[in-house]
Amino acid sequence: MRSHFKKLIPSLLFPLILLSGCSGHLPEVVSKENAPIELNVKQNGNELLKEHPELFTVSGGNTSLRFFNANWDNDARGTVIIGQPGHTVVLHYVSGVMGKENSAFTSERITDWKIATGIAQTRLIDHDEARRRFFGILQSFLDAGWVRAIPLGDPRLRGEAALHYLKTQSPTYTLDPAYVLPLDEWMALKDRTTWSLYADRAYLDISITRERSRNDIDKPGAYLIFYSFRSEDDRLRAMIDPMKRLYWRSELANVINAQKKLRNQAEDALKKENVAIDESYRDPPITGFSD
Repeated sequence: MRSHFKKLIPSLLFPLILLSGCSGHLPEVVSKENAPIELNVKQNGNELLKEHPELFTVSGGNTSLRFFNANWDNDARGTVIIGQPGHTVVLHYVSGVMGKENSAFTSERITDWKIATGIAQTRLIDHDEARRRFFGILQSFLDAGWVRAIPLGDPRLRGEAALHYLKTQSPTYTLDPAYVLPLDEWMALKDRTTWSLYADRAYLDISITRERSRNDIDKPGAYLIFYSFRSEDDRLRAMIDPMKRLYWRSELANVINAQKKLRNQAEDALKKENVAIDESYRDPPITGFSD
């Protein structure tokens, strides 16, 4: 199933990559194709197709998965409203979205959305302006009630300490959304650096990528933003061995406890180096699970 999903990802990303050849501004006239659409986890895919028959297509073949795809033209990119009720945020300059539904978990409906956007109306943007825009997006999620979600096996670090850990020990470590990177650190970020958030049984990973040929701080850059918006169940199930996912809840306690042991080990090592641990951080609640 995972390999099939990866094969479909380029169909989502390809239109956004074409953005690098686009310039100018979005038209002010809103058509049916680029009117705002709402996406949420556990959304009914069949109803989505009925509501937007000219925008969404469905694929999946003979697998247990169905993928709901929508792409927008470069000169009329989309607007998407994502988030749980009471925690919604509007995303602009959307190039493509892809939702995943698994027939093995029919009642969950669409559990995972991948969303690709630009950062501005135009192709190129000053690097510092891109930095300000991106952290403005992160702040909009915090303002909407989303909170940071550190993976269970990772140490609880804030601000500069989180950035240093990413740079020196774990290239996949997720950064603190409340910490605004200075311009020099922004320019040094690797592709797909990620910030993770949680709200009301849903998780959101936000990552940023800069066009590699445009790293000169004195010249404009081109940026892509990727969102992975998924249900709590889908996020937790991904932690379980694929062969055991049909009865994943019975495996969850062991996996969570093992992850927390890894966190404790990492934090103990960091404390010996006098690195401050964010003792105030609390993991998002896990439905039906207690320590």
